[in-house]
Amino acid sequence: MGRQEDGGSGQDRQEEAVRQSDRWKAEIEKGLRQVQELRERLKPVEFGSKAWEKYKGAYGDAREDTAFLFCPEELIPETEKLRRLDREEKSDYEIIFDNLCENLTHQLSLYDGTYLVMPYLVLLLEKRRREQDYEWEKKIIQAAGDLLCTDIPCNGGGDRAELPEEIGESYRLSVELLQEMTRDFLDRNMERLKEEDPDWLQYFCTDLLAILGDREAAFQMILGQWEQCPVCCPDCEYFDEEMEADGFYDKEQLKKIEPAASVIGKWDGKSYEDTYLWFSNLAHDLGVEDAWKIAYYYGIYTCPECGSRGILIDWMKESDY
Repeated sequence: MGRQEDGGSGQDRQEEAVRQSDRWKAEIEKGLRQVQELRERLKPVEFGSKAWEKYKGAYGDAREDTAFLFCPEELIPETEKLRRLDREEKSDYEIIFDNLCENLTHQLSLYDGTYLVMPYLVLLLEKRRREQDYEWEKKIIQAAGDLLCTDIPCNGGGDRAELPEEIGESYRLSVELLQEMTRDFLDRNMERLKEEDPDWLQYFCTDLLAILGDREAAFQMILGQWEQCPVCCPDCEYFDEEMEADGFYDKEQLKKIEPAASVIGKWDGKSYEDTYLWFSNLAHDLGVEDAWKIAYYYGIYTCPECGSRGILIDWMKESDY
């Protein structure tokens, strides 16, 4: 009798699990239908596709976390943090978002799951934009910037020839739309952004650089935390260990660099063609404390070994160290 009861109880639990799964799927689909027009345009990989089993993150399949972002927050199951050192109290929905980001940006490596997830991040951004949810808009833009700065040649990215055409096209289009939506976000929220913590704004600006200007430069600045500057001379192959170790910590190292001329006040706030121009002005306007360093990143560095000269950030991007 006891075994029969256990079997019945197990069957009940299984049936309830199926019902719960169906409920989640229905709510996720309902959330996606809110941005159906954009969904049809981006054509993201469906959650039922086996592509999710092939294109993964550092911790495996990113499908479930991605799907739950379109589910009502009150229905999200209890979730454990991948970032175990994060002591901040967060909802399960926020934890799922953080877990997804950690899965795809662990140690700033590039993971193939990025190509499947990016279109969904853009759909989520549009959903939050329609809801006028400033906090989530900036969170999604920051996450997308983190992902893009990993998709660079030195990380094994940049060339998507091996991707199935439909996945590559969906990713490419989603990045184009992300750029448009990011510019729109800045147009709408510059004054509000100025009230944010300056330290956070520094890294947010770096993510904006990845989205709107130069992924490789953003990667180097994030990797070096706006302090360390690994640079190798392309002519004599001298690697400047002092710049890597000390960079902006040591004023003596800055003597190797002739900073670019100031362009503060010369940006129209609309054009993003000249990266140094808009990036300098944006960081300055937002009150980023280290904004002065941008003139050095885009300044002329002189190799102490052979005397060759080049733009520091360009030589940093070419460095294999």
